[in-house]
Amino acid sequence: MRRVLSLDGRRHRVETSVESGGERLTVRIDGADGAIAVRAPGGWTITRGRRTVEAGVTLERSGDVMVQIEGETYRFSPERGAGGAAGRGQSRAGPARSGVEVRTPMPGKVVRLLRDEGDRVGAGDGVLVFEAMKMQNEIRAPESGVIANMRAVAGTPMEGGEILFAVEPADSP
Repeated sequence: MRRVLSLDGRRHRVETSVESGGERLTVRIDGADGAIAVRAPGGWTITRGRRTVEAGVTLERSGDVMVQIEGETYRFSPERGAGGAAGRGQSRAGPARSGVEVRTPMPGKVVRLLRDEGDRVGAGDGVLVFEAMKMQNEIRAPESGVIANMRAVAGTPMEGGEILFAVEPADSP
């Protein structure tokens, strides 16, 4: 399947082939060598060359796909309409958006909270530290807004794919 996606405002040609009933994907971005993604408990294992990483994948109501890899969150937005990509978070109906949920990329434990519910954050700001497979990763806000629906509690083990927190659009200051 071929698609054009927007990643942080830049257009990319993405080709995917699905195998094993959706449990395995081969992904090529802008014609580069493909990465193999295999469904794992709580997320995906992605291998490209000799490098393997664990990833959490969340489909947002807007149709955007949030991919969390090594503490970084990437937003992939499908192009909408014949005229090209809609703006980040926009649909044909206009700019109204709901929040973005951030989920655990794999089973692990919340080590410490860096922000509290109600705190304002910028895109890329650290929100919490999550430990999985003996590695600690800072989980960052995927976009600017206000921390909402904080479900993470320091010291608590969590399964893969569980909601850690959400970032809701901030009201104007």
